[in-house]
Amino acid sequence: MGGPVMCVQKTPTLSFVNAYFFQTLQGYMHYKYRKIKRILFEDLPDTIVELGPGVGSNLRYFNPGTTLLAVEPNEGMHSLLKKNSEKYSIHTKLMNLSAEKLPFPDSSVDAVVCSLVLCTVEKPDQVLKEIKRVLRVGGRLIFLEHVAAKQGSWIERIQRIVFRPWLWFFEGCHLNRDTDQTLRNADFSSLKIESLTLPTIFLPIRPHIFGTAIK
Repeated sequence: MGGPVMCVQKTPTLSFVNAYFFQTLQGYMHYKYRKIKRILFEDLPDTIVELGPGVGSNLRYFNPGTTLLAVEPNEGMHSLLKKNSEKYSIHTKLMNLSAEKLPFPDSSVDAVVCSLVLCTVEKPDQVLKEIKRVLRVGGRLIFLEHVAAKQGSWIERIQRIVFRPWLWFFEGCHLNRDTDQTLRNADFSSLKIESLTLPTIFLPIRPHIFGTAIK
């Protein structure tokens, strides 16, 4: 895996700062991610589980009327997530829970969306295990994640330099997790991963992967 195991204390003030930071970035994030997300989310069912939706950056890509089962443990995001859900006509059922233990029965979910989340969860391997548990056979995990840069690259050096302040400010976001390998280790029946270098001003998160895993 990526960086050292560290416990980052979330504070209400920092959580609200992050929420409004991401809300301010909605237009920029849409501009940067729109082509990938339109492809990833073009054929989703009427009910979706999303892990860590934050303030709702993906809502605009879901069909109006979609029921979103939103697993979001960061309370600072909740009010903006509700507001944005109304804006995009998404019926959001908010769950203040951790992704490491999902509140759904075995084999009960058709689709799980996980976007820029596996960098932040405490145990990404456990999260993927839970996703596999709740997905029906043939159910899909749709993912988009920033990942560790290639060893020795200039981006990798930047990731190492800013690792600790980034981890603190973004409440546990690990810049150098090998999420690609974590997904491969999860043993889905089918896994499609594509790599992307995102041309963003946020240099440490330029390396990305995206794709679909099927149970």
